[in-house]
Amino acid sequence: MEAETFSGPDSHAAEQTQSMGRLLADEQLESMLPRRGELREGTIARVSPNEILVDIGAKSEGIIAEHELNRMSAEARKKLQVGATVTIYVVRDTSQDGPIVLSIQKAEEMQQWQQAEEQMKARSVHTGPIMEFNRGGVVVAVGHLRGFMPASLMSFERQRRHTGATPAERWQDMVGEELMFKIKEVDAQRDRLIVSERAAKKEARSGQRAEFLTRIEPGQIHSGRVVSLTNFGAFVDIGGIDGLVHVSQLSWTHVNHPREVLKVGQEIDVQVLSVDLERERIGLSLKALQQDPWATLTDSHKEGQLVRATITRLTKFGAFAALKDREHIEGLVHISELADGGVTHPKEIVQENDEVTLRIMKIDTERHRLGLSLKEVVSPRFAELDYAFYVATEEKTELDTEAGAAGPSAAAAPPEGPEDSAAMIAENTADAGQSSAEAVESVEAAEAAEELSAQQPTQFAADETE
Repeated sequence: MEAETFSGPDSHAAEQTQSMGRLLADEQLESMLPRRGELREGTIARVSPNEILVDIGAKSEGIIAEHELNRMSAEARKKLQVGATVTIYVVRDTSQDGPIVLSIQKAEEMQQWQQAEEQMKARSVHTGPIMEFNRGGVVVAVGHLRGFMPASLMSFERQRRHTGATPAERWQDMVGEELMFKIKEVDAQRDRLIVSERAAKKEARSGQRAEFLTRIEPGQIHSGRVVSLTNFGAFVDIGGIDGLVHVSQLSWTHVNHPREVLKVGQEIDVQVLSVDLERERIGLSLKALQQDPWATLTDSHKEGQLVRATITRLTKFGAFAALKDREHIEGLVHISELADGGVTHPKEIVQENDEVTLRIMKIDTERHRLGLSLKEVVSPRFAELDYAFYVATEEKTELDTEAGAAGPSAAAAPPEGPEDSAAMIAENTADAGQSSAEAVESVEAAEAAEELSAQQPTQFAADETE
Protein backbone atom coordinates (compact mmCIF):
# COMPACT_ATOMS: atom_id res chain seq x y z
CA MET A 1 0.00 0.00 0.00
CA GLU A 2 1.55 3.27 -1.08
CA ALA A 3 2.27 5.95 1.53
CA GLU A 4 0.11 8.90 1.17
CA THR A 5 1.67 12.31 0.75
CA PHE A 6 0.03 14.88 2.91
CA SER A 7 0.07 18.51 2.14
CA GLY A 8 -1.49 21.29 4.03
CA PRO A 9 -1.02 24.49 5.91
CA ASP A 10 1.62 23.10 8.25
CA SER A 11 3.96 21.91 5.49
CA HIS A 12 3.68 25.22 3.63
CA ALA A 13 4.56 27.18 6.76
CA ALA A 14 7.63 25.00 7.30
CA GLU A 15 8.86 25.66 3.78
CA GLN A 16 8.43 29.41 4.26
CA THR A 17 10.38 29.27 7.50
CA GLN A 18 13.24 27.40 5.85
CA SER A 19 13.30 29.83 2.94
CA MET A 20 13.36 32.84 5.29
CA GLY A 21 16.20 31.28 7.26
CA ARG A 22 18.27 30.75 4.12
CA LEU A 23 17.58 34.36 3.07
CA LEU A 24 18.65 35.73 6.42
CA ALA A 25 21.76 33.59 6.38
CA ASP A 26 22.63 34.84 2.90
CA GLU A 27 22.05 38.44 3.98
CA GLN A 28 24.18 37.92 7.06
CA LEU A 29 26.94 36.39 4.97
CA GLU A 30 26.62 39.24 2.48
CA SER A 31 27.00 41.80 5.24
CA MET A 32 30.11 40.02 6.47
CA LEU A 33 31.83 40.12 3.10
CA PRO A 34 34.82 42.50 2.92
CA ARG A 35 34.20 45.97 1.54
CA ARG A 36 36.71 48.24 -0.13
CA GLY A 37 38.29 50.68 2.37
CA GLU A 38 37.66 48.48 5.43
CA LEU A 39 40.23 47.54 8.04
CA ARG A 40 40.03 43.86 9.05
CA GLU A 41 41.81 41.29 11.12
CA GLY A 42 42.94 38.25 9.17
CA THR A 43 44.96 35.05 9.53
CA ILE A 44 47.74 34.17 7.12
CA ALA A 45 46.72 30.91 5.38
CA ARG A 46 49.51 30.48 2.87
CA VAL A 47 52.88 32.13 2.10
CA SER A 48 54.58 31.93 -1.29
CA PRO A 49 57.39 33.96 -2.87
CA ASN A 50 54.91 35.93 -4.99
CA GLU A 51 51.97 36.50 -2.64
CA ILE A 52 50.45 35.87 0.74
CA LEU A 53 46.94 34.42 1.15
CA VAL A 54 44.97 35.75 4.11
CA ASP A 55 41.73 34.32 5.56
CA ILE A 56 39.55 37.30 6.43
CA GLY A 57 36.41 35.39 7.54
CA ALA A 58 32.99 35.19 5.94
CA LYS A 59 34.33 32.35 3.81
CA SER A 60 36.59 34.90 2.10
CA GLU A 61 40.26 34.97 1.33
CA GLY A 62 42.37 37.73 -0.12
CA ILE A 63 45.93 38.15 -1.31
CA ILE A 64 48.73 40.54 -0.48
CA ALA A 65 50.29 41.21 -3.87
CA GLU A 66 53.91 40.74 -4.80
CA HIS A 67 54.61 44.45 -5.43
CA GLU A 68 53.77 45.24 -1.78
CA LEU A 69 55.87 42.37 -0.48
CA ASN A 70 58.83 43.70 -2.48
CA ARG A 71 58.55 47.07 -0.69
CA MET A 72 58.72 45.45 2.75
CA SER A 73 61.95 45.09 4.69
CA ALA A 74 63.32 41.62 5.17
CA GLU A 75 62.59 41.87 8.90
CA ALA A 76 58.94 42.81 8.34
CA ARG A 77 58.42 40.09 5.76
CA LYS A 78 59.96 37.48 8.04
CA LYS A 79 57.14 38.08 10.53
CA LEU A 80 54.50 37.09 7.96
CA GLN A 81 54.24 33.36 8.76
CA VAL A 82 51.30 30.97 8.38
CA GLY A 83 48.94 31.35 11.32
CA ALA A 84 50.04 34.90 12.14
CA THR A 85 47.28 37.47 12.71
CA VAL A 86 47.55 40.64 10.66
CA THR A 87 45.55 43.84 10.22
CA ILE A 88 44.77 44.43 6.57
CA TYR A 89 43.12 47.08 4.41
CA VAL A 90 40.74 45.94 1.67
CA VAL A 91 42.00 47.44 -1.59
CA ARG A 92 39.59 45.49 -3.88
CA ASP A 93 36.45 43.59 -2.83
CA THR A 94 34.12 41.02 -4.38
CA SER A 95 32.23 43.63 -6.39
CA GLN A 96 35.13 43.72 -8.80
CA ASP A 97 36.49 40.98 -11.02
CA GLY A 98 39.42 39.03 -9.74
CA PRO A 99 40.57 38.08 -6.26
CA ILE A 100 40.17 40.22 -3.15
CA VAL A 101 43.30 42.37 -2.81
CA LEU A 102 44.60 43.30 0.64
CA SER A 103 47.32 45.61 1.95
CA ILE A 104 49.21 45.57 5.23
CA GLN A 105 51.02 48.84 4.56
CA LYS A 106 47.78 50.65 3.72
CA ALA A 107 46.26 49.27 6.93
CA GLU A 108 49.14 50.69 8.94
CA GLU A 109 48.67 54.05 7.23
CA MET A 110 44.92 54.07 7.98
CA GLN A 111 45.65 53.25 11.60
CA GLN A 112 48.03 56.19 11.66
CA TRP A 113 45.28 58.47 10.33
CA GLN A 114 42.86 57.20 12.98
CA GLN A 115 45.46 57.78 15.66
CA ALA A 116 46.15 61.28 14.33
CA GLU A 117 42.45 62.10 14.51
CA GLU A 118 42.28 60.84 18.10
CA GLN A 119 45.33 62.94 18.98
CA MET A 120 43.74 66.01 17.40
CA LYS A 121 40.59 65.52 19.48
CA ALA A 122 42.69 65.00 22.61
CA ARG A 123 44.69 68.17 21.82
CA SER A 124 47.87 66.39 22.84
CA VAL A 125 51.38 67.69 22.14
CA HIS A 126 53.87 65.63 20.10
CA THR A 127 57.38 65.87 18.73
CA GLY A 128 58.81 64.97 15.35
CA PRO A 129 61.62 65.91 12.96
CA ILE A 130 61.39 68.30 10.01
CA MET A 131 61.73 66.05 6.96
CA GLU A 132 61.79 68.59 4.13
CA PHE A 133 60.50 72.00 3.09
CA ASN A 134 58.48 73.62 0.33
CA ARG A 135 57.46 77.10 -0.70
CA GLY A 136 54.96 77.62 2.12
CA GLY A 137 56.55 75.85 5.08
CA VAL A 138 58.01 72.55 6.25
CA VAL A 139 56.99 68.87 6.26
CA VAL A 140 57.03 67.15 9.65
CA ALA A 141 57.06 63.41 10.45
CA VAL A 142 53.86 62.49 12.31
CA GLY A 143 54.46 58.82 13.00
CA HIS A 144 54.57 57.30 9.52
CA LEU A 145 52.54 60.17 8.08
CA ARG A 146 53.66 63.50 6.68
CA GLY A 147 52.26 66.61 8.30
CA PHE A 148 52.53 70.08 6.82
CA MET A 149 53.33 73.08 8.97
CA PRO A 150 52.82 76.42 7.16
CA ALA A 151 54.96 79.39 8.14
CA SER A 152 52.00 81.05 9.84
CA LEU A 153 51.79 78.19 12.38
CA MET A 154 55.47 78.20 13.29
CA SER A 155 56.58 79.56 16.65
CA PHE A 156 57.58 83.22 16.79
CA GLU A 157 61.19 82.18 17.38
CA ARG A 158 61.22 80.05 14.22
CA GLN A 159 59.45 82.74 12.20
CA ARG A 160 62.19 85.20 13.05
CA ARG A 161 64.74 82.77 11.66
CA HIS A 162 63.13 82.30 8.24
CA THR A 163 64.76 85.13 6.38
CA GLY A 164 65.76 84.93 2.75
CA ALA A 165 64.35 85.30 -0.73
CA THR A 166 63.99 81.58 -1.56
CA PRO A 167 62.49 78.60 0.32
CA ALA A 168 65.95 77.06 0.58
CA GLU A 169 67.34 80.18 2.24
CA ARG A 170 64.43 80.23 4.68
CA TRP A 171 64.01 76.58 5.61
CA GLN A 172 67.05 74.51 4.55
CA ASP A 173 68.92 74.81 7.85
CA MET A 174 65.85 73.59 9.78
CA VAL A 175 65.69 70.14 8.14
CA GLY A 176 66.35 67.47 10.77
CA GLU A 177 65.39 69.65 13.72
CA GLU A 178 62.97 68.20 16.29
CA LEU A 179 59.99 70.38 17.09
CA MET A 180 56.85 70.28 19.21
CA PHE A 181 53.50 70.37 17.45
CA LYS A 182 49.78 69.86 17.85
CA ILE A 183 47.60 68.39 15.13
CA LYS A 184 45.17 71.00 13.83
CA GLU A 185 43.48 69.26 10.88
CA VAL A 186 43.08 65.63 9.73
CA ASP A 187 41.57 64.60 6.37
CA ALA A 188 42.65 61.13 5.27
CA GLN A 189 40.57 61.29 2.06
CA ARG A 190 42.45 64.39 0.91
CA ASP A 191 45.73 63.21 2.43
CA ARG A 192 45.77 66.45 4.42
CA LEU A 193 47.43 66.68 7.84
CA ILE A 194 48.14 70.15 9.26
CA VAL A 195 50.24 70.68 12.40
CA SER A 196 51.03 73.77 14.47
CA GLU A 197 54.14 74.56 16.49
CA ARG A 198 52.58 77.73 17.88
CA ALA A 199 49.66 75.78 19.36
CA ALA A 200 52.04 73.32 20.99
CA LYS A 201 54.13 76.11 22.46
CA LYS A 202 51.00 77.73 23.81
CA GLU A 203 49.87 74.45 25.37
CA ALA A 204 53.25 73.83 26.98
CA ARG A 205 53.50 77.40 28.20
CA SER A 206 50.03 77.18 29.73
CA GLY A 207 51.21 74.46 32.11
CA GLN A 208 54.44 76.30 32.82
CA ARG A 209 52.52 79.50 33.42
CA ALA A 210 50.29 77.98 36.10
CA GLU A 211 53.28 76.50 37.92
CA PHE A 212 55.40 79.62 37.52
CA LEU A 213 52.68 81.90 38.87
CA THR A 214 52.77 80.05 42.19
CA ARG A 215 56.46 80.89 42.64
CA ILE A 216 56.89 84.39 41.24
CA GLU A 217 56.77 87.39 43.59
CA PRO A 218 57.18 91.17 43.26
CA GLY A 219 60.77 92.27 43.65
CA GLN A 220 62.28 89.19 42.00
CA ILE A 221 64.73 89.68 39.14
CA HIS A 222 64.49 87.41 36.09
CA SER A 223 66.34 87.08 32.81
CA GLY A 224 64.11 87.06 29.77
CA ARG A 225 63.77 87.55 26.04
CA VAL A 226 61.71 90.21 24.29
CA VAL A 227 59.03 88.38 22.27
CA SER A 228 56.94 91.27 20.95
CA LEU A 229 56.61 95.06 20.96
CA THR A 230 53.40 97.07 21.07
CA ASN A 231 52.54 100.74 21.36
CA PHE A 232 51.97 100.37 25.09
CA GLY A 233 54.96 98.23 26.03
CA ALA A 234 57.09 95.13 25.50
CA PHE A 235 56.22 91.51 26.26
CA VAL A 236 59.11 89.55 27.74
CA ASP A 237 59.35 85.76 28.11
CA ILE A 238 60.81 85.08 31.56
CA GLY A 239 60.96 81.31 31.39
CA GLY A 240 57.79 80.02 29.75
CA ILE A 241 55.57 82.91 30.75
CA ASP A 242 55.18 86.39 29.27
CA GLY A 243 55.15 89.55 31.34
CA LEU A 244 54.53 93.12 30.25
CA VAL A 245 57.04 95.93 30.60
CA HIS A 246 54.80 98.97 30.23
CA VAL A 247 56.27 101.80 28.16
CA SER A 248 56.52 103.88 31.33
CA GLN A 249 58.76 101.20 32.89
CA LEU A 250 61.27 101.01 30.06
CA SER A 251 63.49 103.94 31.00
CA TRP A 252 63.75 106.95 33.28
CA THR A 253 63.57 109.10 30.16
CA HIS A 254 60.39 109.48 28.13
CA VAL A 255 59.93 106.70 25.53
CA ASN A 256 57.50 107.18 22.64
CA HIS A 257 57.63 103.55 21.49
CA PRO A 258 59.38 100.46 22.95
CA ARG A 259 61.38 100.05 19.72
CA GLU A 260 63.44 103.07 20.81
CA VAL A 261 64.81 100.97 23.70
CA LEU A 262 64.36 97.30 22.80
CA LYS A 263 64.18 94.92 19.85
CA VAL A 264 62.49 91.53 19.47
CA GLY A 265 64.77 88.69 20.53
CA GLN A 266 66.89 90.85 22.83
CA GLU A 267 67.95 89.28 26.13
CA ILE A 268 67.33 91.52 29.15
CA ASP A 269 66.98 91.43 32.94
CA VAL A 270 63.72 92.66 34.44
CA GLN A 271 62.26 93.12 37.90
CA VAL A 272 58.80 91.87 38.83
CA LEU A 273 56.50 94.73 39.80
CA SER A 274 53.16 92.96 40.22
CA VAL A 275 51.54 89.53 39.95
CA ASP A 276 47.82 89.11 39.29
CA LEU A 277 47.06 85.41 39.87
CA GLU A 278 43.38 85.70 38.99
CA ARG A 279 44.01 87.37 35.62
CA GLU A 280 47.40 85.65 35.16
CA ARG A 281 49.21 88.89 34.44
CA ILE A 282 52.72 89.90 35.39
CA GLY A 283 53.99 93.46 35.44
CA LEU A 284 57.71 93.91 34.81
CA SER A 285 60.13 96.81 34.90
CA LEU A 286 63.37 97.55 33.11
CA LYS A 287 64.03 100.92 34.69
CA ALA A 288 63.71 99.49 38.22
CA LEU A 289 67.14 97.90 37.65
CA GLN A 290 68.63 101.21 36.51
CA GLN A 291 69.99 103.82 38.89
CA ASP A 292 67.27 106.25 39.92
CA PRO A 293 68.52 109.66 38.71
CA TRP A 294 66.04 111.37 41.02
CA ALA A 295 67.79 110.01 44.11
CA THR A 296 70.70 112.45 43.74
CA LEU A 297 68.93 115.31 41.99
CA THR A 298 68.87 117.58 45.05
CA ASP A 299 72.65 117.16 45.44
CA SER A 300 73.17 119.41 42.44
CA HIS A 301 69.84 121.16 41.83
CA LYS A 302 67.83 123.46 44.10
CA GLU A 303 64.42 125.05 43.87
CA GLY A 304 64.77 128.49 42.31
CA GLN A 305 67.85 127.51 40.31
CA LEU A 306 68.17 128.27 36.58
CA VAL A 307 68.83 125.31 34.29
CA ARG A 308 69.23 124.64 30.59
CA ALA A 309 66.73 122.16 29.14
CA THR A 310 65.38 120.77 25.87
CA ILE A 311 61.67 120.74 25.13
CA THR A 312 60.78 117.09 24.51
CA ARG A 313 57.02 117.14 23.94
CA LEU A 314 53.98 119.36 24.09
CA THR A 315 50.58 118.68 25.61
CA LYS A 316 47.46 120.76 26.11
CA PHE A 317 48.43 121.45 29.70
CA GLY A 318 52.09 122.28 29.22
CA ALA A 319 55.49 121.37 27.85
CA PHE A 320 57.86 118.66 29.06
CA ALA A 321 61.56 119.47 29.15
CA ALA A 322 64.65 117.30 29.79
CA LEU A 323 67.50 118.83 31.79
CA LYS A 324 70.68 119.22 29.76
CA ASP A 325 72.94 118.14 32.63
CA ARG A 326 70.60 115.31 33.76
CA GLU A 327 69.31 113.69 30.57
CA HIS A 328 67.17 111.17 32.48
CA ILE A 329 65.32 113.89 34.36
CA GLU A 330 62.28 115.41 32.72
CA GLY A 331 60.11 118.16 34.19
CA LEU A 332 56.88 119.90 33.33
CA VAL A 333 56.48 123.53 32.39
CA HIS A 334 52.79 124.00 33.09
CA ILE A 335 50.96 126.15 30.57
CA SER A 336 50.51 128.77 33.27
CA GLU A 337 54.31 128.95 33.69
CA LEU A 338 55.11 129.60 30.05
CA ALA A 339 54.32 133.29 29.88
CA ASP A 340 52.33 136.06 31.49
CA GLY A 341 48.92 136.47 29.94
CA GLY A 342 46.63 133.95 28.28
CA VAL A 343 48.29 131.01 26.51
CA THR A 344 45.89 128.59 24.84
CA HIS A 345 48.53 126.04 23.79
CA PRO A 346 52.27 125.63 24.57
CA LYS A 347 53.13 125.70 20.86
CA GLU A 348 52.48 129.43 20.93
CA ILE A 349 55.59 129.86 23.11
CA VAL A 350 57.91 126.87 22.53
CA GLN A 351 58.42 124.01 20.07
CA GLU A 352 59.79 120.50 20.48
CA ASN A 353 63.63 120.33 20.50
CA ASP A 354 63.93 124.00 21.55
CA GLU A 355 66.77 124.59 24.00
CA VAL A 356 65.67 127.01 26.70
CA THR A 357 66.61 128.32 30.11
CA LEU A 358 64.09 127.43 32.81
CA ARG A 359 63.74 127.97 36.51
CA ILE A 360 63.18 125.08 38.92
CA MET A 361 60.03 125.80 40.89
CA LYS A 362 59.42 122.49 42.64
CA ILE A 363 61.43 119.30 43.23
CA ASP A 364 59.59 116.20 44.47
CA THR A 365 62.05 113.30 44.37
CA GLU A 366 59.65 110.83 45.96
CA ARG A 367 56.99 111.30 43.29
CA HIS A 368 59.57 111.99 40.56
CA ARG A 369 58.04 115.38 39.80
CA LEU A 370 59.93 118.47 38.65
CA GLY A 371 58.08 121.74 38.23
CA LEU A 372 59.69 124.21 35.83
CA SER A 373 58.91 127.73 34.72
CA LEU A 374 59.80 129.85 31.72
CA LYS A 375 58.05 133.03 32.73
CA GLU A 376 59.85 133.15 36.10
CA VAL A 377 63.32 133.09 34.52
CA VAL A 378 63.51 136.93 34.60
CA SER A 379 61.21 137.43 37.56
CA PRO A 380 62.47 140.17 39.95
CA ARG A 381 61.52 138.09 42.96
CA PHE A 382 64.35 135.66 42.16
CA ALA A 383 66.95 138.43 41.63
CA GLU A 384 68.54 137.94 45.02
CA LEU A 385 68.92 134.20 44.50
CA ASP A 386 70.26 134.69 40.97
CA TYR A 387 72.81 137.19 42.27
CA ALA A 388 73.91 134.75 44.94
CA PHE A 389 74.38 132.06 42.31
CA TYR A 390 76.34 134.55 40.23
CA VAL A 391 78.68 135.36 43.11
CA ALA A 392 79.18 131.70 43.94
CA THR A 393 79.93 130.90 40.31
CA GLU A 394 82.46 133.75 40.06
CA GLU A 395 84.24 132.58 43.18
CA LYS A 396 84.33 129.02 41.88
CA THR A 397 85.73 130.21 38.57
CA GLU A 398 88.52 132.11 40.37
CA LEU A 399 89.40 129.02 42.41
CA ASP A 400 89.49 126.88 39.28
CA THR A 401 91.73 129.44 37.54
CA GLU A 402 94.16 129.46 40.43
CA ALA A 403 94.21 125.67 40.56
CA GLY A 404 94.84 125.53 36.81
CA ALA A 405 97.75 127.92 37.13
CA ALA A 406 99.28 125.63 39.75
CA GLY A 407 99.38 122.79 37.21
CA PRO A 408 97.14 120.19 35.63
CA SER A 409 97.40 117.88 38.63
CA ALA A 410 96.05 120.54 40.96
CA ALA A 411 93.16 121.64 38.73
CA ALA A 412 89.77 121.23 40.30
CA ALA A 413 86.85 119.50 38.57
CA PRO A 414 84.22 121.84 37.08
CA PRO A 415 81.17 122.44 39.25
CA GLU A 416 78.08 120.25 38.81
CA GLY A 417 75.72 123.12 39.61
CA PRO A 418 73.91 125.39 37.13
CA GLU A 419 75.60 125.97 33.79
CA ASP A 420 77.12 129.42 34.18
CA SER A 421 74.27 131.04 36.10
CA ALA A 422 75.51 134.56 35.34
CA ALA A 423 75.48 133.91 31.60
CA MET A 424 71.97 132.48 31.73
CA ILE A 425 70.73 135.45 33.75
CA ALA A 426 72.24 137.88 31.27
CA GLU A 427 70.86 135.96 28.29
CA ASN A 428 67.29 135.81 29.55
CA THR A 429 67.10 139.26 31.15
CA ALA A 430 68.44 140.78 27.94
CA ASP A 431 65.58 139.10 26.08
CA ALA A 432 63.21 140.80 28.49
CA GLY A 433 64.89 144.20 28.02
CA GLN A 434 66.38 144.14 31.51
CA SER A 435 69.94 143.62 32.81
CA SER A 436 70.68 141.41 35.80
CA ALA A 437 71.74 144.48 37.83
CA GLU A 438 68.46 146.22 37.02
CA ALA A 439 66.58 143.12 38.08
CA VAL A 440 68.32 143.29 41.45
CA GLU A 441 67.66 147.01 41.81
CA SER A 442 64.00 146.54 40.95
CA VAL A 443 63.49 144.97 44.37
CA GLU A 444 66.20 147.08 46.04
CA ALA A 445 68.06 143.93 47.04
CA ALA A 446 71.50 144.37 45.48
CA GLU A 447 73.19 145.45 48.70
CA ALA A 448 71.39 142.81 50.72
CA ALA A 449 72.48 140.13 48.26
CA GLU A 450 76.13 141.22 48.42
CA GLU A 451 76.00 141.27 52.21
CA LEU A 452 74.36 137.84 52.28
CA SER A 453 76.95 136.35 49.93
CA ALA A 454 79.75 137.86 52.01
CA GLN A 455 78.33 136.31 55.14
CA GLN A 456 77.66 132.89 53.69
CA PRO A 457 79.86 132.44 50.61
CA THR A 458 80.70 128.91 51.51
CA GLN A 459 77.08 127.87 51.66
CA PHE A 460 76.29 129.23 48.17
CA ALA A 461 79.42 127.68 46.75
CA ALA A 462 78.47 124.37 48.28
CA ASP A 463 74.98 124.63 46.81
CA GLU A 464 76.57 125.27 43.45
CA THR A 465 79.08 122.44 43.50
CA GLU A 466 77.17 119.62 45.20
